[in-house]
Amino acid sequence: MGSNGQVNLRALVDNQLIAGRISLAVLLKHYWHKTKPMQQPQAKIFVVEDNPVYQTLVLKQLENISQDIHVFSTGENFLAEINHTPDLIILDYNLDGIINGYDVLKELKKLACTPPVIFFSSNLEISVTSSILKLGVAEYIEKTIFTLPRLKHSITKILESSMGIKAVKA
Repeated sequence: MGSNGQVNLRALVDNQLIAGRISLAVLLKHYWHKTKPMQQPQAKIFVVEDNPVYQTLVLKQLENISQDIHVFSTGENFLAEINHTPDLIILDYNLDGIINGYDVLKELKKLACTPPVIFFSSNLEISVTSSILKLGVAEYIEKTIFTLPRLKHSITKILESSMGIKAVKA
């Protein structure tokens, strides 16, 4: 193995062929299945949602986008883990615990580099929506089962823009 943990296939082939222990066809067939194709980086996504039903629905939307997803039911738990720097945050307004999504967003804006935030909430009060938009979010989406495709589209668009990768696997 090389210093980065990858198999040096050329050296392995040369050693096995020189020793006469294996044919090239057998060797390549064996190692072809053992090596993984180069994968694009996974987006780290934090979902801050207290409702188990919506947690499940959002996770379903994310299943083809990333495997690196972290779910938090409270703003306090989320803020305790923010040093793990997500690539995207999906944030609800009403949360379990003491602080709500607006308070979480205010804390996020104090950071030097704030990841994109999609506010996904059923709270449609104009004063709340206005305050959230003033703080700056990538998207504000009304939370209903009918807007889940819009959420997925927004996630894909934001990740493609911010990470420079194709976020949805083919």
